[in-house]
Amino acid sequence: MGRMPNESMNDDEQTDKLVEQYDELLSAIEKPLTLQEGEVLISLFPDNTFYDLHWDLLQLIESLYGKVDNEQYLNLINTCPSAEWKEALQSRYQNAQSKS
Repeated sequence: MGRMPNESMNDDEQTDKLVEQYDELLSAIEKPLTLQEGEVLISLFPDNTFYDLHWDLLQLIESLYGKVDNEQYLNLINTCPSAEWKEALQSRYQNAQSKS
């Protein structure tokens, strides 16, 4: 299916089906993730938004926090193809670190 496209006002029925597919597949993923699964999932982030499914994706990636060492987690974040979502993941990581 590839990387999530950006949400658009001009979406058609094909996009609706794609959204449903992503939703079903993301919902079926069981935690804990492996680092390899995280590497695949992080590559799916859209540039901006994709029908709130980007938040599901973010939560799956964040489930690796504390399960892999910090260097691996930061390296994973740095592979995110979306500058916006990479920044969000980095910020949330820093917030979690400051609470520790």
